[in-house]
Amino acid sequence: MNTVEHSPTEKPIIPYRTIAGGILVAAGAALFLDRYLQTRWLSLLVMPLIGVFLYQWGVRMRHAGLLAAGGLLGGLGFGVLLALNPAVPAPPLLRQAGYALLSLALGCLAVWGGTALTTGRPAWWALLVSGAVGAPGAALVIPPVTALTLAFAVGLGVGLPLLIWGSAVRLYGLVISGCLIAPIGAGVYLAWAAPQEANALLRTGVMLMWFSAGWVLITIFSRLRFNRYAWWPLIPGGILAMVGFGLYVGGDPDNALGIIGNTGSIALMIFGLYLLLMRKGIHH
Repeated sequence: MNTVEHSPTEKPIIPYRTIAGGILVAAGAALFLDRYLQTRWLSLLVMPLIGVFLYQWGVRMRHAGLLAAGGLLGGLGFGVLLALNPAVPAPPLLRQAGYALLSLALGCLAVWGGTALTTGRPAWWALLVSGAVGAPGAALVIPPVTALTLAFAVGLGVGLPLLIWGSAVRLYGLVISGCLIAPIGAGVYLAWAAPQEANALLRTGVMLMWFSAGWVLITIFSRLRFNRYAWWPLIPGGILAMVGFGLYVGGDPDNALGIIGNTGSIALMIFGLYLLLMRKGIHH
């Protein structure tokens, strides 16, 4: 296959007429065939075909805009095809939405990977969108679907991409956001998905202790990625942990011995991690 050659410093000339012509031919062919074959699904192929066509031109031209347009249209188009394909039995409405979101997430992931490989400048926004729509999409596809599972998925889907993005480009604000958002969904889920006999005081205590873990993560990642300790997050983290501990024990005093033992184990792991990070600091 012929490729468009251009020097690294020369701005490539985008053949817009060729791209527009190819899009019109693909769309017209699919609609024409569907009119005579009566498949009712060939028409749904128009959008994903356009997306794939734009994406391959984006790869050839190393053009981030074409990659983004192709990935988004392709992902959304394949999602609609999966959700509304008349050739297969229609799944429940929530699962249809989940398929569409998962497909869009894969398209955004393709945008992020394509821009990283072809232009050397990853479209980090695409990774964030991929996690933000893909995680709840997976929660909608995998039963049971509840508000708690969606909260858990959204927290991880938004927090982890922010953490990866901030660590890769060394933006401290994104690292802080990722460390704080990721444990929120886990804390809400683990607190309120407990057995029904657990009271609200105990649940709130568990939730606050999970929230405090995010502040501790800020201190850990500040050393791993920025070669310096940020001790200030331990202040709000410690306050949340103490309040959560008090509410947890107040909700059920019988849990006091168990949580104290678990806290001791966690403290040993944190101290060991501190020693390892200090050792790394000596060598660097």
